[in-house]
Amino acid sequence: MSGRGAALLLPLTLIALVLADRLSADRIALRRQVRGWGAVAVVLVAATAWTGLAWQGRSGCATSPAVIGFVVSGGLAAVIATYWATRLPTVSPLLGDSSAAENSSKESLDQSELRAIFLELVASTERPAISRPVVVPVLAGSLAAMLLLSTVLPWRELRDPVSLGPAGAEAGLIRVQLWELPYAETWAVLLALAAIAVLCAAVARLMPVLRPASVLAGTLVIAGVLSALVQLPDQLSDGVGYRPGIGAWLALGLGVALLGLGLLDVGLLGVGVARGRQLLAALLAGVVGATAGAFAPSAAGAKYEPLVVAGVPHRLLDLQSGQLVDRFGMRVAIGTSDPLDSIAGRLDGSPGQWLLGRTGSEGSTLFEYRDGVALPRVTLGHGVTPPALLGVEDNKMVMLAGGAGSRPWAILAVPLTLVTADVSLSHKNPDNTYYVTPDVDVLATGQGPALTHRNADRSVVIWGGATTWQIPADRLRPGLDLSAYVVDPGPGAPGNAVSSGPDGTTAWRTSRTGLALLRPGSKPQQLTGIAPAGCSLSRDAASSSLTVDAFAVDVHGNVWLGGSSPTAVVTPDGVLRELPGGAAGVDSIEARPDGSVLVGTSPGGGDQVLEIAGAADAASSYPAAPEPDARCDRRTPAGGSTEYRATVLPVVPAVDPPGKVAAGTATQLGLDGTGRLVQVRLPNAAHVWAPDGLGGVWWTVSGPGKASNEVGVHLVGGSTTVVRDPAPGLPSQRGEFAAAAGDRLVTAIGGNLYNFYGPGAQVRRVQVAGGLRPDGLVQLSSGDAAMVLDERLVLVGRNGRTTPLFGGAATGWPISSTSVAPSQWTTDGSWSAGPDGKLWGYDGSNLVRVEGPGRITTIGGPAQGVPQAADEVTVIGKTLFFALGNDIVRLDPR
Repeated sequence: MSGRGAALLLPLTLIALVLADRLSADRIALRRQVRGWGAVAVVLVAATAWTGLAWQGRSGCATSPAVIGFVVSGGLAAVIATYWATRLPTVSPLLGDSSAAENSSKESLDQSELRAIFLELVASTERPAISRPVVVPVLAGSLAAMLLLSTVLPWRELRDPVSLGPAGAEAGLIRVQLWELPYAETWAVLLALAAIAVLCAAVARLMPVLRPASVLAGTLVIAGVLSALVQLPDQLSDGVGYRPGIGAWLALGLGVALLGLGLLDVGLLGVGVARGRQLLAALLAGVVGATAGAFAPSAAGAKYEPLVVAGVPHRLLDLQSGQLVDRFGMRVAIGTSDPLDSIAGRLDGSPGQWLLGRTGSEGSTLFEYRDGVALPRVTLGHGVTPPALLGVEDNKMVMLAGGAGSRPWAILAVPLTLVTADVSLSHKNPDNTYYVTPDVDVLATGQGPALTHRNADRSVVIWGGATTWQIPADRLRPGLDLSAYVVDPGPGAPGNAVSSGPDGTTAWRTSRTGLALLRPGSKPQQLTGIAPAGCSLSRDAASSSLTVDAFAVDVHGNVWLGGSSPTAVVTPDGVLRELPGGAAGVDSIEARPDGSVLVGTSPGGGDQVLEIAGAADAASSYPAAPEPDARCDRRTPAGGSTEYRATVLPVVPAVDPPGKVAAGTATQLGLDGTGRLVQVRLPNAAHVWAPDGLGGVWWTVSGPGKASNEVGVHLVGGSTTVVRDPAPGLPSQRGEFAAAAGDRLVTAIGGNLYNFYGPGAQVRRVQVAGGLRPDGLVQLSSGDAAMVLDERLVLVGRNGRTTPLFGGAATGWPISSTSVAPSQWTTDGSWSAGPDGKLWGYDGSNLVRVEGPGRITTIGGPAQGVPQAADEVTVIGKTLFFALGNDIVRLDPR
């Protein structure tokens, strides 16, 4: 919480208090209530502002002149307000001296004098009531208000024992309020009710109620804090633990004050029976408060549990803060966004531990960890992009520098004898080579993007753009020829990540979501990216809805998968096994030659590296995931009726659209004027676009003039045809999705409205009810369109008439499951006009054709050569083109 708002509220509170005090000057009883509430409000606002400024900001805020000045002024205001609320009004004599009384009849009294005498008479009649001390109620009310305030302050903090600099102690601390502690919810409610009872009794000045309520609140807080919050779990071996926060200490002090206030004999309870009853009530309240405070918070004692059962935090890595520490307490923040790019050993496998630590906005330092001590070796100037540490070899640090976006990258070997080195690649020498500090070897260069990771077979993989290199660690030396290490295990690999083990097992990306696996002596198999939506983790990876952000093959051929789903491993028997304890949110995985596996995660916003020792040997003992549901089981895909011949195409050239238009970054497969397959760069002004199924491309742009209607442009064989929309434009009309078939085009323009173009210059606007799924629009050669509306596949005519085909369940059965009703089929996948002009679908595994409502024909599947988990399908004539990562696979019927 921040104290700025409360600091700005304090002067407003003082102004309001003064104004209310003056407005209630004629009513003595009301004025006392205004001053009492005002004193509580001033104390509460001042305490809130001070706590927020001093405890929730940076470490230097507590001693800043602004905070000190506010504490002085706020404290002075609170003292004045409390004095106003507690002082007794002085009553002057009703009549003056005797001489004035004798001569008073000779002088006439004006109205102001009469009013003053009246107010003095009223004050004198109420003197017995106001003579009772008011300090105790006001003090109790203020303490109760501050007790409520303490519940929203940090009651528990994660202890970070090692700190460097004045702000180090605040780095990485996780503060938890009382209401955020699940095991203290009941106690928090009781504490709030007790504080409210004290506050209400103080405002109403019900002394018989105020005394036991104060005792109840005080004992409740003291017992609860001492029994559950102060006695926090012991710190772990890495020095991480918990400590009570400012909220707990503040509540403890307030509880002691309220308890003492309730037990204080103010002399107002009388004697005899009344006094005995009050003492008994206070005693019973204390017993109830102590019992509730001792047992309610500890009903389910909170203890630290590691995030992963099968892995422990790396011995050098702090739990949450993304920093490595040595045994002398030196702390170094990791230097890259991926923690595994900052930690490396020796490339030859000999003992050694190295860390690339960030020591500046555009600089890092290589630290050697020897005997648990961090020793700085070389300082690097790398610009905004930190390098990835590959390892150390021959007393040189090998790294991948640059490579962000389209920037250049280089594999460098930096001698450890240098004090500092420039590896920013921001300048070139006269011979057109990149400038680096002398004695730094440039092993290889390229153009970005570039990413890297290490494999269990002691190789380093670099990928990005359109090429993947897998380089043995002992070949990272001067004279490195990258062309000798290009790897292409299958469709989708060029430009994508590849991981391999010593036994020859290889896994690689086939698309943005797909992952393939090849074991020695077997055929490639698709692991992920083809399960219907809603499928849970099962023993078959292809039947599980996995989002794989990182993968690695270990020394025994186990394939480790991590991402937003729980971390799992595919053992050589083909079974998917979940890592015990789970570790979601995995950013990177590295399988090491010693059989261990490192997992990079980001729990709580800070980087963490988990080390799973002996992972390769233990993977087969992990429990297997359950059998997949029938609707998710893809181990027996439906057989198709058409055999295909798959061909991986070479690099497809990119061409600009004709005319004087600015080409953007988006591309679409098509044919140029000579019939050559090209990637057409679409205009930067294009709203939506779609292939026409014959090699041409449609797109829409804004029409000329002030009207907002769109113009459709059809590119065929290098020449364009423009079709204008004659209908009045809608406000801010802009195409959202498009589909085409020959000289026909359909666009979704928002508001459930669709424009049907062609043939010729015909344009018809149709309204269709239902929410259109992104990319769920298909133009058929018949003139009708197919749309995925609210999880249903619907056929829509040019007149707007709709015919449901199937679907309706968001996580239903795949369309190959003919044993269930068509209303339960899922519409997940990509839909397009097939080579025969009918509606075709691709669900990541099978090609199907929709024959009519509830009627499906399977065209082909994995057994017929259909690629798995492709990103996009484009039809040109009788040929289908599948985009898998940076590869394009051509499918021709045999």
